[in-house]
Amino acid sequence: MGVNILDRLGVRVVAMLSIALLPIGLISLYQTNSVVKSAAELTRSAYLGQTLSATERQSDLIHEGFASARVLGGALLPIRADTTACSELLQGFIRSHPAFSLAMFIRASGVSVCNSRNQPSDVRKASSFVAMQADPRPMMKATERGLVSQQSVMVIAQPIFEGGKYLGYVALSLPRANARFEPEFAGPTQPIDLITINATGEVLLSMSDLEVAERRLPAFRDLNSQLYRQFNGFRALDADGNAFVYSVTPIVPGVVFAVSVWPETNPEASAFGRSAVAFPLLMWLVSLVVAYFAVHRLVIRHIRILRQKMRRFGATYSHQEPGLLAGGRAPVEITQMEETFDRMVERITRDTAELENNLHEKNVLLKEVHHRVKNNLQLIASIISMEVRKSSAAETRQTLRRVQDRVLGLATVHSNLYHTARLANLRADGLLEDILEQVVQSALPEEGTARVSMDIEEVVLSPDQAVPLSLLATETVTNAIKYMGQPEDGTRPWIHIGLHKTGDNSCRFSVENSKGPMVNGNEAAIPGGLGRQLIEAFASQLGSRPEVRETEESYCLTVDIILSRAAVV
Repeated sequence: MGVNILDRLGVRVVAMLSIALLPIGLISLYQTNSVVKSAAELTRSAYLGQTLSATERQSDLIHEGFASARVLGGALLPIRADTTACSELLQGFIRSHPAFSLAMFIRASGVSVCNSRNQPSDVRKASSFVAMQADPRPMMKATERGLVSQQSVMVIAQPIFEGGKYLGYVALSLPRANARFEPEFAGPTQPIDLITINATGEVLLSMSDLEVAERRLPAFRDLNSQLYRQFNGFRALDADGNAFVYSVTPIVPGVVFAVSVWPETNPEASAFGRSAVAFPLLMWLVSLVVAYFAVHRLVIRHIRILRQKMRRFGATYSHQEPGLLAGGRAPVEITQMEETFDRMVERITRDTAELENNLHEKNVLLKEVHHRVKNNLQLIASIISMEVRKSSAAETRQTLRRVQDRVLGLATVHSNLYHTARLANLRADGLLEDILEQVVQSALPEEGTARVSMDIEEVVLSPDQAVPLSLLATETVTNAIKYMGQPEDGTRPWIHIGLHKTGDNSCRFSVENSKGPMVNGNEAAIPGGLGRQLIEAFASQLGSRPEVRETEESYCLTVDIILSRAAVV
């Protein structure tokens, strides 16, 4: 018999323990998750501090450039018409600030006649001029080859206004080579890149190749968002879909930013983070496993031994060895269950033996009764046979033979009951074959006079049905032999006897004989004769009525029998 796994004791104990430990597990997971997030925040703060420290010298240089551009813009206003004085001012700035390679005052027309090179220059094609014309505000641009300096430079641009009117801007060229410092990072994790960008996202400076640096920046970035307006650390995907941790440090707020790119060492994704989260789950699983094995060792295995013992007893009803669990150190409660079962087995075994003895004695007595009845009926049949031999009247002999056949039929029933193994059931096929063979041999005038065929299936009857069926078969076959006729085609007369199952608890008995001139010289059957009355009486005892079907060639009598419950079982 299949057992649902959810109905097992071990599974139910584990399920209940899981529910009991679930709140503790959830609290532990929550606390662990909080610790992991705090560690992630601390890590990002450490990255931000290292970024700020690494960009300190570069930040100072860029701040110096913007401050100088503002000062120069104010100093140039009164002397902007004096080209010589204006150029000398810018030349003095370059001499005092050797990190810068070029200083220029570019008019709104795009032509500079005031610069540290003291030569007119047309910068209308410069990106800084185009951007300043579109939106005159402080900015920082970069170019691989400056129009005047012919170097890879970063350009600091500071607009100059007078009375709200835009006059031009001061441009300071800072060579990338002078602004690139070798940063020193403390800690075991080193950044992948340190990138300086402007407000439009243009890469100004990088530790690696500029094109590579461009792809390492966050794929989706809004430089006007809060992520870039303040010191911040966050996780994002680059243009290639790789996850990195970014630390943003505003150098000039809203103008220039330093972005460091770190490998994703977030504790949430690291081995430490995974182990920290997995530890409560592991402890929960270990608790369930320990609980299951404890229940299995203390309860389930002993119950299985007791179950096997019960099954052996249920299959054999034999005495079972007592005290199997006593040596297995089973709990007291289970040992007491076994002791109770052992006492029950002993009582049932004793009572079963007594019942079997009583049943055997009753079967022996009942079989002896059937044997004595059979002997008495055979004795009566023998006496009738003696009377038949002494009688000189044919009608008397025929009547006595019919009585003798009925008595021998009853004797056959009791003989079968005597020899059967189960007195409650009796096989009808063997019984009818014995009775009908005897009736045919007695009733037919000569051997070979008629063709007799039997088609009898295996049907089990109770003794209450076996007796009236045997008498019914004797009477119907005797009548069929008595009134069978010669067929018109001249063949031998025939009789067909059948017993077939019509359902699980029903069967049909039938006797059919040929029509024609009477073989025995008898007259037609009398409708209300003794034989007909006996047939109806025996059929009534079987709970049925006989049905007669007549055709041009034969007579057929059928009786439908409902088998008793004892016979069906």
